[in-house]
Amino acid sequence: MNKIMLILGASAILASCQNQTAATGEDTSANARIHEGVDSIESGLEQKADTTGAYFRRQRDEASAAIKEKMDSLDARIEELKKDGSARSKRAQAKLENTREDLARAAEDVKNSTAEAWDKTKAGIDKSLKKADSEWQEFKRDFKELFR
Repeated sequence: MNKIMLILGASAILASCQNQTAATGEDTSANARIHEGVDSIESGLEQKADTTGAYFRRQRDEASAAIKEKMDSLDARIEELKKDGSARSKRAQAKLENTREDLARAAEDVKNSTAEAWDKTKAGIDKSLKKADSEWQEFKRDFKELFR
């Protein structure tokens, strides 16, 4: 929103300077400096928008990779638990599947996130990853025999 207001303000200044130049028929050095300033602001805004977009894409890609890594790890453990078949492993499997579903929702949120809503999305991702870590630690405590 601030970017738009800055562009509109710069455009208004530019338009008023062009009207003054047209009315007087000459371009003063002050008008020339204003035009240079407006051009500089416009190019700076374009560069900042490109930098912000690149940063957002990088953050989104890193979050997606972290979520995918967790999901793959959970998938492998869920498959191991399916082979066991005991009641205890079925309970653990159900917990890990719920955690995986949370991560899948977080992955979808990342995919659909916008730069404006990224902070809120990132907080949700962090919460999901912490929950997955907690579930994973609990799983490791319950199934020590798998990690020997």
